[in-house]
Amino acid sequence: MEGLKIAIASDWFYPKIGGIESHIDELARNLIRMGHEPYVLTHDYRYMKPYIDSFPYPVLRFPATLYFRSYHSSVGFTQFWRVNELYKEIGFDITHVHSIYSPFAIAVSKISRGIRNVPVVATNHSFYGNPPLDFLIGAFVRHHLKRIDTFIAVSTPVAEDTRNLLGEKLRGRPVVVVPNGIDTRKWRPPEPEERENARKSLGVRDEIVVLYLGRMTERKQAHRIPLMIKGALKKSGLPKRSVRLVMIGDGPMRPLLEKNLRETGIGEITELYSFIERGRLLPLYWAADMVLMPGILEAFPVVGLEAMSTERPVIGRNESGLSDMIINGVTGLLAESEEGMMENLATAFLDREGLIAMGREARKRAEKEFSWDVVLGKLLRIYKRTIDMRDEVDRRYVFYKLVRGIGS
Repeated sequence: MEGLKIAIASDWFYPKIGGIESHIDELARNLIRMGHEPYVLTHDYRYMKPYIDSFPYPVLRFPATLYFRSYHSSVGFTQFWRVNELYKEIGFDITHVHSIYSPFAIAVSKISRGIRNVPVVATNHSFYGNPPLDFLIGAFVRHHLKRIDTFIAVSTPVAEDTRNLLGEKLRGRPVVVVPNGIDTRKWRPPEPEERENARKSLGVRDEIVVLYLGRMTERKQAHRIPLMIKGALKKSGLPKRSVRLVMIGDGPMRPLLEKNLRETGIGEITELYSFIERGRLLPLYWAADMVLMPGILEAFPVVGLEAMSTERPVIGRNESGLSDMIINGVTGLLAESEEGMMENLATAFLDREGLIAMGREARKRAEKEFSWDVVLGKLLRIYKRTIDMRDEVDRRYVFYKLVRGIGS
């Protein structure tokens, strides 16, 4: 395929840190590696300044009159006008927006397909679920997704959620599952000396190291981890000091987490950090024996991919995108409930050799199914198919308008 000029748009990009942000960055870097020209379009993050953009691809930031700080999003007429001018200047071949719940991404999709006739692919990274004001929010979202040509979902559960949300508004448009990608060269297993040094830096020797990385929200269930660890220790019969819990993250449920750490006594064996830069996380994976992911609505978490790629089995919940990522009993352990999580943790605590074996299988699966070489190949085929569909869709749309006009 000849080099494409690709607009990648989302409200959520650096300096904000998160799964979508890191996915966009790695996608753009890998597109460059394959000979394409990605441009990242986002807003100015004025409340996080000063920051420096130093990327190997252009990052175009569009300030807007309305800035919703708590949601990290912004909209405004001047913003849309400048985006339209950029499209006229660059001549994009395709637009790839990230998150169908990003106001900026959806606005860009309308400019791209509705004004500039550039086809649009949209990746849905999260669940819509069942919000209290669904009759208003759902109708609003469905109305504003009309300019998307192809939908991508990061996991099978997210694809089903997307189809349920759009219903008849899909009108034959495809929803394709393409997982998030992982750089298996960067996120690699440690050499024996690297693992030993990583564990020394944590002050552990023979302890079983359980790692949690993520936001402290109700959905992530991090605040329940102390109770899970306590229950697993009781079931396994191991002394408390045989385990070390490392937790990294922040969010609204952190005060409850800290309370539970104190009340269960698990705080005595816990290292708790608010934030660590992604570039410094690799030694923590190397030091860990397993990665704990108790969230009940994980779409397709980057943390899980990093764990697998570094040979760390994931202990998580089955009611999420983890069911696409983890093969239960082979590359990790999945449970249907908190009690099941305790059972799986107890099993893992008592079977260190089993953990090592699952970690090795997890690495093989990461290389085979989720490496960027594999994922990017799928995305490029979707780009090509979407571009090829453009003229056919346009002809159908013109015919539809003609029939409607005759009928009225």
